[in-house]
Amino acid sequence: MNNKQLTALCIGAVLTAAILTGCASTENQNGNNSSDAGNSSSAAENDETPAPTMENVSYSWSNVAIGGGGYVTGMIYSEAEENLVYARTDIGGAYRWTESEKRWVAITDHLGSDNWNLIGIESMATDPVDAGRVYALCGTYMGNHGAVLSSEDYGTTWTQVDMPFDCGGNNSGRGTGERLMVNPQENNVIYMGTRNAGLWKSEDFGKSWNEVESFPTKGDYSQENNSIGIMWVEFDPTNNDIYVGVADTSGNCIYQSSDNGASWEALPTNAQGFYPLQADFSADGTLYLAYSDNCGPNLSPQDGAVYKYKDGTFTDITPSLDDGRYGGFGAVSVDKQNPDTLVVSTLGFWHDNGDNIYRSTDGGNSWTAIFNGKTGEKHYKMDVSQANWLSWGRDEAKTGWWTADININPFNSDEVMYGTGATIYCTQNMTALDSGGDVTISFSAYGLEETAVYQMVSPDYKDGEPELYSIMGDLTGFSHLDVKTCPDDNHFMGSSSGGNPTDLDVAGSNANVAVYAIQDKIKTLWMTDDGGNSWKMISNLPEKVEGGKIAVNADGSAFLWTPAKTGNSNIYKYDFTKEKFYYAEGLGYGAVIAADRVNPDKFYAAYNGMFYISTNGGTKFEPTGQMIADNCSIQTVVGKEGNVWLCSGSLIMYSEDGGQSFNTIKDINFKAIGFGAPEKEGGYPAIYAMGETGGQGDGIYRSLDKGASWQRINDDSHLFGNLTAYITGDSKVFGRVYFATNGRGIVMGEPSA
Repeated sequence: MNNKQLTALCIGAVLTAAILTGCASTENQNGNNSSDAGNSSSAAENDETPAPTMENVSYSWSNVAIGGGGYVTGMIYSEAEENLVYARTDIGGAYRWTESEKRWVAITDHLGSDNWNLIGIESMATDPVDAGRVYALCGTYMGNHGAVLSSEDYGTTWTQVDMPFDCGGNNSGRGTGERLMVNPQENNVIYMGTRNAGLWKSEDFGKSWNEVESFPTKGDYSQENNSIGIMWVEFDPTNNDIYVGVADTSGNCIYQSSDNGASWEALPTNAQGFYPLQADFSADGTLYLAYSDNCGPNLSPQDGAVYKYKDGTFTDITPSLDDGRYGGFGAVSVDKQNPDTLVVSTLGFWHDNGDNIYRSTDGGNSWTAIFNGKTGEKHYKMDVSQANWLSWGRDEAKTGWWTADININPFNSDEVMYGTGATIYCTQNMTALDSGGDVTISFSAYGLEETAVYQMVSPDYKDGEPELYSIMGDLTGFSHLDVKTCPDDNHFMGSSSGGNPTDLDVAGSNANVAVYAIQDKIKTLWMTDDGGNSWKMISNLPEKVEGGKIAVNADGSAFLWTPAKTGNSNIYKYDFTKEKFYYAEGLGYGAVIAADRVNPDKFYAAYNGMFYISTNGGTKFEPTGQMIADNCSIQTVVGKEGNVWLCSGSLIMYSEDGGQSFNTIKDINFKAIGFGAPEKEGGYPAIYAMGETGGQGDGIYRSLDKGASWQRINDDSHLFGNLTAYITGDSKVFGRVYFATNGRGIVMGEPSA
């Protein structure tokens, strides 16, 4: 050991923050004068609105229901308390299962934009003695130092210790075993494997850490330019010997210590060219190992094996290839009540059914798979009725992919839970496989939301129409008939187009009409006229370009499109009735566009520092004479013709006459603004903002007086990690707000009762 000791920084994640109110000065701009956003003209000022004192407003936070949507890299059952399970994700933080509600609860939402990199969880560990203690090794990307979080109250509050090495919760090998492990005989002692800094140890419940200098290697294997390093730490339950798995090209990948880490011995090389991605001990001291020829998941393993180790001897217990299996093995779990019973899952097996799961009740001498890849014989049924989009347009959902972790409940041999690249699945009748019965595998990610969201639109909806449209990475997007219910497959854009979306818009007075663009030169534009129940590709594109921005007019009869990349800098208008594209005159490449939410003939644009308007349905644009801030976004307001809001960070400009004149709001630093239902019928819509004003810190703000004053509505225990600059209110429900995150899905806030 050396004296590189790190001490804890207590951050008390659950805080009762007094939310004070910032204010904004209001100015009015008329004629050809500009705002002070870098232009030489001066604005005609109104009297500044005094800063009112606003009462604190209390909000409760949840998610728009999707049901996962991202890679769940690990699940950790407590052996000290029944029904206590944690889940870790690659970009969405950590969760705890609540058995009474049958849902997951986020426990790392105190991490915000200042430390967003910690939202990727490299590993977690439960305390086998004190059930309330839990630990998390945090850090999303290599190149950024990580941290260890420790909690004594099930993750309700945390203490943070910053570490001098990098973590890679979203890098290669993120689905390997647990790098954190608590000594079951001395629960104050915790070991931690790292990717490039060797083995570390804490002797005071994670308050301070020292490098274990006696450990002989850091591991030399890298994948996709990412060090893998130490992949797991395990304790032999029969003698408390420590075993550590390392990704090393020498073949010396497993090390054992029988003297509490004072010295280490490499186990004999048994699977040259393979890496032991995961390990688990049975109660009788047999170590079971899942191997692959790389560490996954982005790079799919081509081969793998399953071994067990006991009394100095390795035994190959790999399931047969006779069932069509290929690829490697990502995970292994042993039944704590039956030492000869275990399950393993494949990794890199891209069968039409998904990854396979094998179960053995005789220590790996024989195996039963949930399906046969050659004959088509199946011994499972998928139940995704609570999140039907997971069927991806198929008659039956796949078992999953990137299955890098699988776990048998230590208190219930029938329960097996595993994470995939899209969600969590669980079975409650795994033992049915032993008698030739079918295993029911059910969606089990309710409350866990991990999508990387780009944009949302809450249209002026009526009963039976979508309450919310969204686009996001990997999944393309959804239309939600009910934001509190996971969408079905019909309202899942990914089963139609797939692809990475770039923009979305919905008709201001027809919530059933929407258009989105994706990064594809052929399947670029998609539209729906039935609320997202079906999507149609728009053909006959004028150019083979991809992505871009969309503005749908108020009645859904036309839209404007600014392609992301174009050779001739054209802006296009598409007429739904004629199914034809036209040039939109007066603008060029780089124009920011928006549609009036009431008048179908009006469109607005920001281009080259000037504001433009079209009053003939987007056919031709004319400047209004108003100079505006560069790099601004444009928001128009449901039910308010001519209301246009521009946001450029330190300045908001808004017009109520279609851009003929503008008011300015200063003393803010907002990344995004959006609008929702007014407090009183007929009033001006509530305005929501993401950013900072009034010295209240980075957060979510609300204004009920057209931007004259702002209330911060979240507190420092609800920061939600890595935010995406998009926010909107619900057009019908006052107080409800949605905002986008990169890994925590669509966060929804509502005033507390």
